[in-house]
Order: sequence, then structure tokens, then C-alpha cells
Amino acid sequence: MREVLVNMLLGNLLEMSVLSKAQVIAGLEGLTTRDVLSVNIMDAPDIVTFLKQGDLLLTNGYLLKDRPEALVDFVQSMHGKGCAGLAIKTQRFSLSIPQEVLDEADRLHFPILELSMIDATLGEIFQQSIGMILDNKNDELHYALTIHKQFADMIMKGDGLARIVDTLSSMLSTPVLLLNVKLQPLAQSSQFSRPELRRLPVLAAASLAGEIPPQAPLSLCFPHIAPPEFRHVELFPIHTYRHEGYLLSFYNLHVLSGTALLAFEQAAHVIGLEMTKKHAVKERSRRYKNDFFSDVIEGFVRTEQEVLHRGAKYGLKANGTSFLIVAKEDEKLEHADLQSERLSEEILSAERDRHYEIIKQEFAMLDVPFVMFSKNDLFGILVFHDPLGWDEAMFRRQLESATERMYRSEQVSVSFGIGKLFTNALDLRSSYKEALKAIHIGQQTNRQRFVQFYRTMDFGRLLSMVPHGELEIFYQEAFKGLLARSENEQRELFRTLKAYYEHHCNIIDTSKALFVHRNTVIYRLEKCEKLMGCKLKDPQVGFGFQIAFAIESLLKNENFSLND
Repeated sequence: MREVLVNMLLGNLLEMSVLSKAQVIAGLEGLTTRDVLSVNIMDAPDIVTFLKQGDLLLTNGYLLKDRPEALVDFVQSMHGKGCAGLAIKTQRFSLSIPQEVLDEADRLHFPILELSMIDATLGEIFQQSIGMILDNKNDELHYALTIHKQFADMIMKGDGLARIVDTLSSMLSTPVLLLNVKLQPLAQSSQFSRPELRRLPVLAAASLAGEIPPQAPLSLCFPHIAPPEFRHVELFPIHTYRHEGYLLSFYNLHVLSGTALLAFEQAAHVIGLEMTKKHAVKERSRRYKNDFFSDVIEGFVRTEQEVLHRGAKYGLKANGTSFLIVAKEDEKLEHADLQSERLSEEILSAERDRHYEIIKQEFAMLDVPFVMFSKNDLFGILVFHDPLGWDEAMFRRQLESATERMYRSEQVSVSFGIGKLFTNALDLRSSYKEALKAIHIGQQTNRQRFVQFYRTMDFGRLLSMVPHGELEIFYQEAFKGLLARSENEQRELFRTLKAYYEHHCNIIDTSKALFVHRNTVIYRLEKCEKLMGCKLKDPQVGFGFQIAFAIESLLKNENFSLND
């Protein structure tokens, strides 16, 4: 097969066709920089109007012989259009090209060819040149198909992206790196194992961070990258239905061209197709999972046995304890809502997928077993509960930290509602609805990025509706006599007082619960009465203290300080 020339240069055309006998009389340097995409014949004085980039213009000079001074403007106009060059048979009509025209062509590196020594007519030159360009384009397409098939076969055999990257690296004789959209390496060629290149992926990612993601291939230079021979980078964006990342090739001053650039392009296309296939498989699996959880939540699955049978692949087990979390995007500002209405369904879907992955990554960091699904505009997270070592307050703090991290690093504002524990698999539906109610309760307080546990309508639930500041004031007023004592004495008196009311003001039961003598309990209670100036057996006083203890428990769970 002939050598494939991607974007044939004018110099290549002169070597390979009937134009080989042409004499270059000006603009010699343009032979190696100007691509020839097509050939045209001058048949009218205003031909420049109809020329396109990459055109080589053939003429016998007839339309220029009476006004050679116009050639300067003619050459400048062709150069402005990005034409490949001008080929003239000057002897056909005794056309003399002024020296100023040749000087201008040299300045612009615009090739002017003399065709008088070629016996063929302009029509024959046109036909043979076009044939050569088309043959080269055909060879280019054949090579592209061959390379594409080679890479596609690797995917079909299950070799994966790493094999494509390594093969491409061998073809180009350069290090090749595949980055995802977050600039994290997905695959890299073997050269990066060399000590001097190990930091190259990190440096390249740092150089790309903060730049506007390019939508088309680019040739870049990263001046801060070491070693210096790899500062030049050929970058090709990877796209599926969304932007997926970049394929990069690091090279020295010799820019990728010809078959190397073609192979690079085909590798990027095949990688994009492989990612599309993976997305399709993942989407189908996710759809099955979403349908299962939706069927359970909507009540279409009526027996625990069926839930366990269909949900076994998602980790559901008989007698296992779990609870559901609902994640919901916080309401956007009014102008943002109007903007989102204009977004296409495709963009909204891609954005939801991004949020799904972000939330999933955050839960993976919590070190709890879970499975995640989508339902309408909500995300559900089924958490498998291990009673050993479980700390609800710590879990709340972890989720609150996760919401702040997502907002700070990804600008994703999400709130969580948490349902109650369940052991019967059918109660998954109830836990989901409880989590949804918890979301609504949190929204009623106009909060964002909150974590709200579902509580039944008990005394604690009523207290949670009172502002924390008011609750703290009540607590401080109720126990102000005790809060002034030393820490050890304070702890001892609080413990005794709490046990006293928990055992319905029974001295003997209180002493048994505290493992102390009854006289010790009496002494401590009398001390409390003296410090707070009240009778502990007074029903109103007792009720007030029990409210204060309930406030203490609530605020500590909310991680709220009770110090003076």
C-alpha cells in the first residue's frame, strides 16, 4: 500500500503527480506547510470569490496577461483564503510576472508554480492531481478503518482500555495517558513506570485543572512539566453522550502528524464507543435495580419472600436490619429554576447521573454497607445496619460533613432524610416513606444541606420544633443551681437526679440503679433541693426537670453545645 498522507501537502503532490516537472518560482517554504484539499481552474477574473481553503489554482494566464500588476492583489487574496498555491503556464500567452509579485509570494510563503515545461493540458493536470488527492484520501480512509478495527477487536476480546493505550503508545513511540473527566488516570502506557515519568500524569492533570474543557483536539504546551521533552501534548477529548475525559500523547518538538495523528484519533473514537457500551450496560443494570425498589415502595410486591428473592442480589437478607435514606437536591434560587427549565432532557439526565455518582462516592467513604437507587427526582440509599458499634450521633455528623464536602467541591447541595430501622423486608416501603417525611420536616424549617432523622410524634419530636436557642435557655434556667458546681460534683448530682425521676421518685429503686446506699441518695437529693431552692417531689418541679433532661438528650444528639 502507498504511504498514507493525511492532509496532503503541496510538496507531496508535486513529487507524486504530473506536477513533478513544475518549477517553483516563489514561496518555496509554503510547499511544506500548505495542504492541498482540491484543485481548481481559473475560468473568470473573479475566481478568487469562489476559492476555498486548500485549493490549488491552475491557470494559463490569459485573464491576467493584460493586467499583470493585479497579480499582487490576486496573490494576497488567495493567501487570505488559505489557498494552497497558484500554478501558471506563463508561456502560453506570454505572461510576465512582475518581481514585486514574486517578492510578495516569498514573504507570504505562498507557492507560485511555473507549468510551461509540462506538456499536459490544464485539464489533464487537473484530472491527474484530483485523482492523486482522491487516491490518498481513499488510502487514508482504508488505514483509518484498519486501525479502528484493530482497536475494536481488542475491546471485543475483553482486553480493555489499558491494551488500547499501550498499543497506541507503541504506534506513536510516545507515552499515552487516558484521563477521566475529573483528570484521574483511567489507563496509561508502560513508559510511566520509568522513574522520571512517574509524576507526569499528576503534572498534566494539574496543568489541565482550571482550564475550560476543550471540545475539539488540541496541541498544547505545558511549560512547567518535567522532563522538558514531554512538555508538548496532543490532546483529544473523549465524548459519549457527555464529556468523559481526555486522551493525551506526550511528545518532543516533532508534532504528531500523518498516520500517527490518524491512529490517535481512531483510538479516541474506539475508547468513546467502549465507554458508551459500558454506560449502556450500567444503565440497564441500574434500571432493573430502580424498578425493583420502586415496585417494593409502591406496594406491587406483596410478600416478604418475593422481596428477599428479587432483592438478594442487592444485599437484602431475612432478619437483617436496615434503614432507608432519601437524598434530595435542595431547592435552587428562582433564577436557577428558570434556567434549568431551558436545559435539554439530555443535559438534565447527565447532571442527575453526575449527582448520583458523587453521592455514591461519599457513602463509600462512610464505611457502611449500602445499595443506592433512583426514584423520580430522589435518590434512595438502603443502609445495612450493624448494631455493634453503631453511633447515631456520629453517623449524623458524618453525613453533615458529606453534605458540606459535596457543596464545597462539586457545588451539589443535597439534604438527607432518614427512616427508621426495619427487619421485615416489606417494611422497606415504610422506612422510605418515613425518610421522605423527614425530608419534608427539614424543608419546613427552610434549611439546606440538613440531615433529618424521622421521629414519631413523641415528646422529643415536639421539642425539636422549638428553636435550639430557646431550649438552651430553658435548660440553663432549670439547672442553674447545679451548673455552677464543679464538674465531678455536677456529674454526680445530675446522675442521681435523673435516676430518681426515672424510678418515679422511689429512693430504694434509685439507690439500686446507682449501686449506692439509700442514705447517699437522700443526701444528694437534699443537696439538689438546697442548690436549686425547690422540692423535688413537687409534680410541677419534677415535670420541669424531666423536660430539661429531654432537652439535654435532644441537643446532644444534634451536636449542640450546652455549656454556659
